[in-house]
Amino acid sequence: MINKRRSISIFLTSISLSTLVACADVNEINSAVGGRGGSQNGFLSLGITDAPIDNAAEVWIQFDGVTLKPLSALDPITLTFPSPMNINLLALQGPNSIQMLVDEILPADNYDWLRLNITAADDGVQDSYIKLNDNSVHELNIPSGSESGLKIVGGLEVIANTPTSMTIDFDLRKSITLTGSGKYELRPVLKLINNADSGTLTGTVDALAVSDPGCSDTDPTTGNAIYLYDGFNITPDDIDNFEPEPVASALVTLNNATGIYEYSFGFIPFGDYTAAFTCQADLDDPASNDIITFGTPQNVTLTSTTAQVDISR
Repeated sequence: MINKRRSISIFLTSISLSTLVACADVNEINSAVGGRGGSQNGFLSLGITDAPIDNAAEVWIQFDGVTLKPLSALDPITLTFPSPMNINLLALQGPNSIQMLVDEILPADNYDWLRLNITAADDGVQDSYIKLNDNSVHELNIPSGSESGLKIVGGLEVIANTPTSMTIDFDLRKSITLTGSGKYELRPVLKLINNADSGTLTGTVDALAVSDPGCSDTDPTTGNAIYLYDGFNITPDDIDNFEPEPVASALVTLNNATGIYEYSFGFIPFGDYTAAFTCQADLDDPASNDIITFGTPQNVTLTSTTAQVDISR
């Protein structure tokens, strides 16, 4: 858990990132017959988005490539980026994303798994790191044994002569922990989402809710988040690796132009959910069972590309 009491409010600015397209070693895809339009090939576009974390100004991750394992092939396919993609994931909240692959030609197949190849080590090199609101910078290290979190099993099918668009949701709230020695560990929690079957959920939060006496402090702009749970009538709980676990979370931020507190989820699969607001999200340590207070949950059904749910006190 990051101690927000020594931090200032988060202020994110939009950034412009040029799209980089990965290229595969020819020897790794020589089993794919035909070129563009070939009957045994399909086209994959892969983006990445972020479920945010409190009290950080920037979270930079160095992505080196993507590895995919076709069901019918013995060997995986590794797509190495021409140069590493250094992405500030905190700039990719809500419906924002950046493309990692664009119409990449791949064998038409179901894929056993997809793996992100990243560099994150406590070695004195700022390849992957977190910048807190107090401007301090800390390296992100993937501890031994946590590399498995970079692999997403199942959920990907590339269809012949058909474009497929998927997005990886990199859940920072669940992925970054602060150790007792003051180090920041990266234990990636990833989801793969089909863009064709997902939408955007937005809404507002009553100003009385963010200034409730039960909030983690008296600053109405900090600690505010919406947790989203799979299914109706779920009793909300913190992130602690025990059910019920939120499938996504979104920061609640003040729109300075309107004076209204707003939130936005992007790339949420169609279905039924429970949404719950908390102004104690900054006290939620994913490595422990914390007592977090939530407001009255609301049921949400997402059946189209956009939906709105406003949260009262």
